[in-house]
Amino acid sequence: MTHIPPRQQKVEDKDRRFYVVAPGSCYLKLQQEAIQRGTDLWTLSGAVLRAWLDAGCPDLGFQGQSPEKSPSPPPSSSPLAHDQGAGQ
Repeated sequence: MTHIPPRQQKVEDKDRRFYVVAPGSCYLKLQQEAIQRGTDLWTLSGAVLRAWLDAGCPDLGFQGQSPEKSPSPPPSSSPLAHDQGAGQ
């Protein structure tokens, strides 16, 4: 029977390649950016992912608006705002 191995004090953090899925236009833009930065697509993509992880995986503004938020301003607490017939 196998047992759970003990945790190691020092683990080698090797570079690994793995696949991601993105539209072809995104792939092309990353490839062009990698060329402009003097690196390859794999290294640039890894650096971007690492920076995103190091930043705590922020949403970067891609989160949809929550349903309780409305683009219109909140209703006024002024009594005149509610009395639409006054002053006309």
